[in-house]
Amino acid sequence: MRKILFLLPPMVLALVVGMLTSCRFAASYNDGDTIAASEFEPADTSLVSKRQVKDTLNHVAQNIVDSTDIFYVGTGSTRQFLQLVSYPSKRDTLVYGKTLHIKVKGSADFNSIVRVKFYLLNGKDSLVSAVEQVEIN
Repeated sequence: MRKILFLLPPMVLALVVGMLTSCRFAASYNDGDTIAASEFEPADTSLVSKRQVKDTLNHVAQNIVDSTDIFYVGTGSTRQFLQLVSYPSKRDTLVYGKTLHIKVKGSADFNSIVRVKFYLLNGKDSLVSAVEQVEIN
């Protein structure tokens, strides 16, 4: 019975302190100067015809041809995975796992241009087995 008497006053005190401190309003933050919403609106393209935009996009897409085995090493590469960005357009990003012992010739630092050799695992998954630096002039 004495143990309950020793525990009761601290519990009541904690409850009262909790009620007094939890009933306050949130602090107001002064945001200062704000930027007008018109700054974030997209550019008005109503003056350009849809046909011109479509022709321009098709023209750009047709002129860019990516290589099949040459890539940039992406900044998202880790010890287990290699991020490959398409060369030369940098439009596509692929993430592949590495084999246990990967062969590296030259430098395979981030943003360097490399030729990659793949290893087919179980007929489904591809792993990177070799990376070779490519000198493009």
